[in-house]
Amino acid sequence: MSDPPIVTGISPKEGPPGTRVTIRGENLGKTLQDLIGLTICGVDCFLSAEWQAPNKIIARTGPVKGRGDVIVTTRSGGKGTCTIQFRSFFESISPLKESAFWMDEIGRASCRERV
Repeated sequence: MSDPPIVTGISPKEGPPGTRVTIRGENLGKTLQDLIGLTICGVDCFLSAEWQAPNKIIARTGPVKGRGDVIVTTRSGGKGTCTIQFRSFFESISPLKESAFWMDEIGRASCRERV
């Protein structure tokens, strides 16, 4: 059995549910098949996990609000630990919230793609 996984970094460090995060650390699995679990803020995110390398995993956060640990579990090292936390928050959407585009621009953009 090898050393347990240690999560040392996550980017971004906060976001709403569904945020795509890059997880960095040590012993995050020797292969794709070695990765058997991933929780972020206590929510199982294993199904969204994309194992990249023994020191990098990409995943999406689950439906939770608050701050919590990022825990990786591998066949070879067992349940790991972390030195950082992710902060999840819900964004309120309203007509007064700033947006990067106008709603009517979306319709025009999709028409241009068809041409």
